[in-house]
Formats: sequence, C-alpha cells, structure tokens
Amino acid sequence: MLIILKQLFVLYAFLFLGWLFGRLKKGLAEHTGILSFLLVNLFLPSKVFGTFSANFTTDYITKNYVTIIISVAILLGLVGVSLVISKFLTRDGYQRNVYRYTLTISNYAYMGYVLTEQVFGTTGLTDLILFCIPFAMYTYTFGYAMLTGGGGSLRRLLTPLTFSIALGIVVGLTGLPIPDAVGQVLSMSSACVGPVSMVLTGLTLSTFALKELVNDKITYVVVAMRLLLIPAAVWGACTLLRLDSVVMPATVMASMPSGLNTIVFPKLVGKDCRIGARLALISHLFSLATLPLWLSILM
Repeated sequence: MLIILKQLFVLYAFLFLGWLFGRLKKGLAEHTGILSFLLVNLFLPSKVFGTFSANFTTDYITKNYVTIIISVAILLGLVGVSLVISKFLTRDGYQRNVYRYTLTISNYAYMGYVLTEQVFGTTGLTDLILFCIPFAMYTYTFGYAMLTGGGGSLRRLLTPLTFSIALGIVVGLTGLPIPDAVGQVLSMSSACVGPVSMVLTGLTLSTFALKELVNDKITYVVVAMRLLLIPAAVWGACTLLRLDSVVMPATVMASMPSGLNTIVFPKLVGKDCRIGARLALISHLFSLATLPLWLSILM
C-alpha cells in the first residue's frame, strides 16, 4: 500500500507543480501547445516505439497470443458500451467523443506502467504492456482522430504515433538492432512522458476556475463508471471466466483514471479541452481512493 501511495504522490506532485506554476506565472499556460507538440510528436512516439520494439517479438506473442485476443475482446466491448452510453450523456458530437474516449481508454500508460512496475515488478509491467497493445493502437489512431476532430480518414491516421507503432512492430518481430545512441535518445524521451503530461495537465487546469471544473454532474457520472463500474465489470468477467493470466493487467488498465490525452490531443490542434480537464481533475482526485483498493485486491 505504501508503494502505491508513494508512486501516486510522485505523479500528482508534477500535476500540482504544473497547476502552481500556471497560477503564479500569468500567461504561462497559454504556451502549453509547445508541450503538447513535443508529447505527441517526440515523447509519446519514443515511448510507443520502445514498448512495441521491446515486447512485440515472435516468441512472446506466440506464448501470449491469448492475452491479445482477450484484450481485443475487452476493447471492442468498451468501444461498444461507450458508444451507447455517450449518446445519453450529451447531444454535442465532440463532447460525445470525449466521453467515448474516456470510457474506453484510461491512463494506463502515464500512470499504469509506473504503478504496475513498482507493485508487480518487471514481469507484471511486461504483461500490462502486452495486454495494452490493442488499446495503444486504438489510442493513437481512432482515439487521436476522435479527439482532434479529424474523423477516421487515412490522412488523419498517418501520424508520428501510428508510424512509431508500425516501426516498433517491425523492429520487434525482426529483432533489428537499435544503435546505443538512438536507444539513449528514445529512453530519455520516453522518460519525459509522465512528468511532462502531468505538468501539462496541471498547467491546463490552472486556466480554469475551480468551480468551473467541479460543478458538472455528468463528469461525476462518467468518473464513477471509469473508476468503479468498468474495473468491476472487467475484474468480475476475468475472474468468473478464470482468465487468470489477464486478471491483473486487465483490471489495472480498467481501473486507471481518465486518460490525459483528452487534454493533450485537443490542445495540440487548439480545440476546447475543458471537458477533458474536468474529467482529469475529478477522476485523478477520486483515484487516490479507488486505485489503492483495486491494486490491493490484485496483490
């Protein structure tokens, strides 16, 4: 439990610092587009490439292909459920997309990877990364298109993020060596994802009045589904079906708070990220209580 709380403190410390800097330095938050650009075009692609190139190997996929199949099934289930639920939450098309994304994709990478490695070790981290490969593909293709308002056109899907997935898969399957210097650049860039994304979130939150972020009833409904109902359904289904090999990664993925890409991606193209900011603030605050609960059940 102490390990969990420690990691949560570290991550939320960056979020608080971003919020504090944004409140103290007037106009600072107006330049967050630079951080968004670096996240989407450098830091995230480096992390995605590193994940796929290190784990998408023939041997590992052969031994764990069932995990991928189950992950795809859960992803499709969440996509379907989120599509139906979002229609009852709002009539606005863009807001629906934000809710759909939130109910489908959690903060499994920025927070999930860090917490899993600390609590379950490198083996647990590898299992989570493998399980989340279909979710990563969805995030950086259709998820990115939804949140940036570009639809699912091929032109919109051809981004540094999708390119890094394809290249990572090729390197992982073929075993092509990565030069040490390139590996160091990728490693250092990947390490920036967590801190920069949390600071960016804090800076974005600093531009809104607290009352504006906490007085929306729909936000609490979505957060309750994100933190309680969805992980309960995923954990319950995996347990009842005796899918022991995926109980941990599936539940960890499902129990994480709202994904920060509801802020990062819209910010990149100048779209309103107020809804994403609300979901991020409320879900991350309540996750201080729900995450220790879910992780302790899995330990």
